[in-house]
Amino acid sequence: MNRKWIFPFLAALLLSAWSGTARAAHAERIVSLAPSITETLDAIGLMGSVVAVSEYDDYPAAARKLPKIGGYSTPSIERILSFRPTLVVGESTFHTQTLSRLSGMGVRTLSLTMHRSLDQVEQAMRILGRELDRKKEADRAIRKIRSELESLRRRIRADHPGKVPSVLVIVWHDPLTVAGRTNYIQDILTRLGIPNAANRIIFSFPQVDRETVLSLDPDVIVLAQAEKGMAITRESFLALFRGLPLRAAASGRVVEVRSDALFHPGPRVLEAARLLAGALDKEGKPRVP
Repeated sequence: MNRKWIFPFLAALLLSAWSGTARAAHAERIVSLAPSITETLDAIGLMGSVVAVSEYDDYPAAARKLPKIGGYSTPSIERILSFRPTLVVGESTFHTQTLSRLSGMGVRTLSLTMHRSLDQVEQAMRILGRELDRKKEADRAIRKIRSELESLRRRIRADHPGKVPSVLVIVWHDPLTVAGRTNYIQDILTRLGIPNAANRIIFSFPQVDRETVLSLDPDVIVLAQAEKGMAITRESFLALFRGLPLRAAASGRVVEVRSDALFHPGPRVLEAARLLAGALDKEGKPRVP
């Protein structure tokens, strides 16, 4: 056997073993306070380090089996501490007080903002990648999102060369609440080149009446439903506007879309984008590019 390559080969093995040991020695015990955070941790290969999640976490499948630390906005400090976390990750809008209390107890915490835009989602991925030694995985996930969104945008343009239909996304039924100008859903529509019929309304998720919906008069209406959420059906929504001049209702382009991806800003943006793009089809069937 040629010794000239044996020693470099052994050195590479030792280096690889040392790197694996080093990463294992710093194994994290992560508590996630929000579904979006759990899904982001999964996207960068860290689901195995998550030891507890919120009651609303159900993706990926492994999250359903993990212990729960309370509701989305009411996590239990005692429960969190019982899992001896090395890191607790929450969202800035909802978990500031919880993270502050934990930090005061000496627990390492991380606050992310990711509910308003895809830029925030990407930034959250970068922060987690940097803090948890998963920078390459985070960069890879971001590149995939950008590439596939652009591919889907091109397909929409090709399918609608004259004018891309406008869309009104309804996220709640009583009172009627829509995706306005500054939110995650609007940002997805923008990236896809789909006009948001409610873009002129400056609020994130404004409540609207029937007259406002009639004035917006979108080409397509999407009834966005979480897995456990809005109960209105296509038929009951159409009943609200029976006999009224609403273009989407008249053309039969009122579409039910059921997926938590529309409500969990994070790496499942591609699933949400495909569903919104699919709503442009007259049949309203989701389309996978």
